Amino acid sequence: MSASMWIVTGILIYAGFMIIQGFSSFKETSKSSEAFFTADRGVNPFVLLATTAISVFSALAFYGVPAAIYREGIGYFSNTGGMIAGLLFVIIGYRLWILGKEYGFMTPVDYLRSRYNSEVYGLLVAAVLILFIVPYVAMQLIAIGDAMVVTTKGLVPYLLAVALATIVVSLHIIGGGMKSVAWLDTFHFILGAGTLITLSVFLTITYFPEGGLAQAVDTMMQHPETAAILSHPGPNGTFNWQGTLSNVLTGAVATVVWPHIFMRTYIAANKDTFRFMSWSLPVAYVFVYFFIVLIGGIIAPAIVGPGFEDTDNIISILSTEYAPPFISFISLLCLFAFGVSTADSMLLSASAIGSRDVYVRHAYELKGKSVDPKRVVHFGRILLVILMIMTLIVVAMRPAYIVDYAYKLSSPFFAQILPATVFGLFWKRGTKEGAFAGTILGLVVTTIFTFFVTPPLGFSALVWALVANTVAYVVVSLMTKAPEDVINKYIVRVDSIINSGTEINSAVDATLSSLNERKGPNK
Repeated sequence: MSASMWIVTGILIYAGFMIIQGFSSFKETSKSSEAFFTADRGVNPFVLLATTAISVFSALAFYGVPAAIYREGIGYFSNTGGMIAGLLFVIIGYRLWILGKEYGFMTPVDYLRSRYNSEVYGLLVAAVLILFIVPYVAMQLIAIGDAMVVTTKGLVPYLLAVALATIVVSLHIIGGGMKSVAWLDTFHFILGAGTLITLSVFLTITYFPEGGLAQAVDTMMQHPETAAILSHPGPNGTFNWQGTLSNVLTGAVATVVWPHIFMRTYIAANKDTFRFMSWSLPVAYVFVYFFIVLIGGIIAPAIVGPGFEDTDNIISILSTEYAPPFISFISLLCLFAFGVSTADSMLLSASAIGSRDVYVRHAYELKGKSVDPKRVVHFGRILLVILMIMTLIVVAMRPAYIVDYAYKLSSPFFAQILPATVFGLFWKRGTKEGAFAGTILGLVVTTIFTFFVTPPLGFSALVWALVANTVAYVVVSLMTKAPEDVINKYIVRVDSIINSGTEINSAVDATLSSLNERKGPNK
């Protein structure tokens, strides 16, 4: 049997393992939306670290970032923003976790709709998040499809590879929800990090036996095109400080409010989890990205040389043409780990928003009707299938580079809930009117600078939109007034819990006790 056949067989076995692992929790996660979407809020620190980190990395990190570094230079590493993103996850996430425990929040829409006491605003946020989840998931499937074609030397056609990834992702989430996702992410995190180390070490020892990485750098310096990769702005000469700032914001700040990361703030088992995350998440980001940058910035250009055109497949080419079949297999498996982990997390988020915040909220809760918790999960599973069909349409169109799916579509639009989220947690003057004004203006600016007009002064659409969003939010909020009960419920009470250092609901302020009824938001 050929090497390609062995690789295909291994991938099929692993795909079967993933599906079985997902359905191992089917009965347990079918009992309620709490179990299906948040794993009963019982995820331990290491599992939360692994599922958060691998969901942030995605196929973009394993395939897109090395390709972008080869095209644009080492300065593209700024997209990690690892330390910033890690700290923001803890600062913002801990307060969201408290609110989730207090009021049953599971999604970004839960919090934002309740904080600003507006069903319309909740629907606006839900529509934006669901709409732009689709292209990001498409990116994962495109990367997997391309890698399967290259790694198996055409034995597996692109559409068949994409179909396989779609089936695996769909069945895995449908089977076990967040519990299955979080535990498999833990294995994928270990697998992904191990694969990056293995690939880096093997290529360095094999192709630069005399001087290691120093020899690789010397090889790069012999060609002006590859030597430019080690400089800033890089080979294309367009990566300036404005672009660097835009990249940092895209890769770090916006990462905190991507819907699948936002939801992970609700699933922690206890407050000690956030102490662990405060140092471990930044370390995990930097550690994994070190090897990604090493491959894209030094090893790849030193081996393939200048003028490599198919940059999106540079990792596939390295692991297939320059490494033995076993390395090819684990590299492809690593891509599955990065891509599937993000795809299933994103789709689970969209399913939670669509089923709970749109369907259940407006068809049952607002009409005073009760709904069987199992029915919510059932509808969420149906919605997952619909979302995957939508995603496949985008995959078939393939309108941009891999990184464009994340950085020119999804991330800038996701980022427009950032001001409303942060100000809603910390600023007592933040109002519904401010949230509407900021979010809508941010979406308009993002749309204009993404599809119609080149952003001025070298900044990205995300930067201009966040500035406009923030200014509009603050100005309009200062001109309006937030209800006192909202301030008490979402800021004063949380401050009281944090400052007292007590567990949730163990110390109740007498003046706020009436607000501590666990009936859900806006009831």
